Amino acid sequence: MEEPTLIENPNRFEMEQYILVFIFIIQQRWSYYIGKKLAEDRITTKQWLMMIIIEKAFAHDPSMQEVADALSTTHQNVKQLATRLETRGFMKIEQDPSNRRILRLKTTDESREYWKKRTPEDIKSIIALFEGLDDSEIKSLYKIAVKLERMSENLYKEARAL
Repeated sequence: MEEPTLIENPNRFEMEQYILVFIFIIQQRWSYYIGKKLAEDRITTKQWLMMIIIEKAFAHDPSMQEVADALSTTHQNVKQLATRLETRGFMKIEQDPSNRRILRLKTTDESREYWKKRTPEDIKSIIALFEGLDDSEIKSLYKIAVKLERMSENLYKEARAL
């Protein structure tokens, strides 16, 4: 893709359009990049993301619905991902002892060992995503990303309520 032509003195809406489109494009490219890094181990970017969310975003073994909400996806999608990961030994799907209708997701020791072995390579991959940015740009981007995430969560909740 050739370098985008920047609009001379764009108005706010034109900048917002550009940002929106390129966030989606960046997501696609990063998904492809991460997918290539994980392909040898037959792990998809969606599986990778789900395991990170389960390990980092919850202090307990989350239910499938909690993970679906965290990923802004459906219970069905989470179940498909979890079932494949369970087959590979990376995850366990267990009934909640107090409510048997709820299925809880647990990453396994095998999963944690796998990611521990990958850590040096993964650190290099993450650094490569941002190597063109200096520390102050990273701090600014982080603050903006946190705001965008919060706003997107509210819009997502509104859309689901319709």
